[in-house]
Amino acid sequence: MSDPRCGPALIGLLESDNPTVREWAAVALASLEIDGAVEPLRRAYRTCLERATPPDWTEPDGIRWALTELGARTPVVPSLTAHLRTDTPADSPGWPSAHFTAIINDLTDHAQLTLYSQFWRVDAGRTYCVSGTGLDWQLDWSAPWDHLVEESRAWSLLEATGAPIGEDILVAPAWIDRTDLYPER
Repeated sequence: MSDPRCGPALIGLLESDNPTVREWAAVALASLEIDGAVEPLRRAYRTCLERATPPDWTEPDGIRWALTELGARTPVVPSLTAHLRTDTPADSPGWPSAHFTAIINDLTDHAQLTLYSQFWRVDAGRTYCVSGTGLDWQLDWSAPWDHLVEESRAWSLLEATGAPIGEDILVAPAWIDRTDLYPER
């Protein structure tokens, strides 16, 4: 209903026992642009990491998105990756799938860890999900950062070999920076 008066209740839900509730509360806080939500969101994110919730799961992903939307997190976007982004309809990912390998290598070369990638088809201004490769890969989050980055490159490049490619296919890789896994207190 887009009522910012629910901000305090949503902030309280960041401490719920249910990860879906915490994720949805974070997303709602950002969508409503709730003043005062940044510090509770940062605490919720640190708690996720302390719980050893993998960063590629939806809860930490949603909290990172919320922090980004509220201006409290700036994703690192290397220059080649930024250059390859294309104009797309609203809310569509913006990298042509033909550049998937170059994007993965650019991110990795700049110490960015690719978490997963999604593929989308744009047709008549609408965006539709496209099945990817079906690879199910998981990282050992206890490994050192540099190892994680290179392991994610290897998995992502393997995924690229079977990725859907076409002029109307876009790829949306999700990635994090070292500071997303090891935030300052």
